[in-house]
Amino acid sequence: MNKDIVKFWKWWEKNDALIRKVLEQGSETKMMELKEHFDRKILSFGHFTWEINEGQSKLYSFVLSPNREFDRLQLSKKIIKNAPELEHWEFLYAKLPNKNPEPFKLYDENQDPVFIDPSDWQIEFDEGVVKVTADELSTVDEETRQHAMDLVTTAYLGEEFRILKVKEIVLV
Repeated sequence: MNKDIVKFWKWWEKNDALIRKVLEQGSETKMMELKEHFDRKILSFGHFTWEINEGQSKLYSFVLSPNREFDRLQLSKKIIKNAPELEHWEFLYAKLPNKNPEPFKLYDENQDPVFIDPSDWQIEFDEGVVKVTADELSTVDEETRQHAMDLVTTAYLGEEFRILKVKEIVLV
């Protein structure tokens, strides 16, 4: 695995200017090609997701998400620890907290779309338990409700905190 990590970062360093050029002025086709290339490289490490955003301290940030899994968090930290220092990039091993998560769509047990708008939700953390107050979830099936609460809790608290500190998420 160490060899694969080193190989990934060497590829990144070699292609840094091209990656940024596609992000800044690439066509939709070039953006899709870049996404597919990243997907292949990242998935070779396991069931991770990734995203490129505007950075906080640099122009871009690259987030390698362990998908709320403890073992993948450890590997994600190892991968990012080996990242090169690049002028335009900050590299993160998990998603940062976002106190204003965007509305999103899930599919319920019948494969019908369910629109989730967490803007009015209240989220409290107390001794490993996240208490969610969200009226809109009362009409959603249990599995979809749990998935929505998990996604919003992860966004709100940050992925590492969610993985390490949250034992249970309940609707109140």
